[in-house]
Amino acid sequence: ADNNVPALLLVALTPAQPLIDHGHFQYNCVSLGLTLCAVYALARQHLCIGSALFCLALNYKQMSLYHALPFFFFILGPRYKSIEGIKEIIKIGITVVSTFALCWAPFLGTAGDVVMRMFPFNRGLFEDKVANFWCSLSILIKVKDLLSRVTLVRAALFLTVLAVLPSQLLLFRDPTPNKFILALTNSALGFFLFSFHVHEKTILIPLTTVVLLYKSSSSNTSSSNTSTSNTSANNTSASNTTVNLSAIWFTIIATYSMWPLLQKDELEIMYIASMGVFLTLTCIVLRNQETSLHLLRGFLLSLFGCAVIH
Repeated sequence: ADNNVPALLLVALTPAQPLIDHGHFQYNCVSLGLTLCAVYALARQHLCIGSALFCLALNYKQMSLYHALPFFFFILGPRYKSIEGIKEIIKIGITVVSTFALCWAPFLGTAGDVVMRMFPFNRGLFEDKVANFWCSLSILIKVKDLLSRVTLVRAALFLTVLAVLPSQLLLFRDPTPNKFILALTNSALGFFLFSFHVHEKTILIPLTTVVLLYKSSSSNTSSSNTSTSNTSANNTSASNTTVNLSAIWFTIIATYSMWPLLQKDELEIMYIASMGVFLTLTCIVLRNQETSLHLLRGFLLSLFGCAVIH
């Protein structure tokens, strides 16, 4: 249990979520919390509970659609070939329809207006200075001026499917909890990078599942070419307590990518304070574990670059 403490502390002190929810005052924590509960329920094979929780997340905030494909393939993968599995899928389908019916019952008369509000295609390809493909491309090519909205929607859909589908097919073939988390992260990132009309704060959606990757068994540890049995045992012990530096790195860059939005909301002091606390804890954790030197150098160089660009 003690091995989980560093990762849990880092999760609790992840800066992006409180900055947006309690600074920008847009409460994503409800839908993202429901999504995490749904992931846990499905990993524990509580399929109907997990499905209902994800439907609630989706109806609270439509951006939870970024996670929809992995949920679908994780549930369908091991069940579509057997009669018992199909019965389970029917039960889950009834749960999903019932949950949606309860959520939408108050809006039956105005469902069309609600859908238009949920999917605002008329608001453009991206919002402000979002760190995705379309915003980066617009520095060189003003695609919004060159292509019609319909063409942009189709291009965004094509690139999103292209980015997301491979990991979903792998999950469908081998639906394990770890691959489920990776597929959730990949799906959300694919949507963030390539889909139509993305906000800066949408990076919170892939970040939600990245925090589940903070604890790693061995991905960041380095081993020497020659080792004795004692050294090998020590390395094994260290690898069991490793915090995944790649996930921490992503968290920092994700928070940094929202800097223009945070500036607009006058959250500079809170940003510096929360990032300072998170980086301090990260340094303390990294001092007590073996980390790949190349990865560490890249991480520090990246931090230096962020500081200079600020």
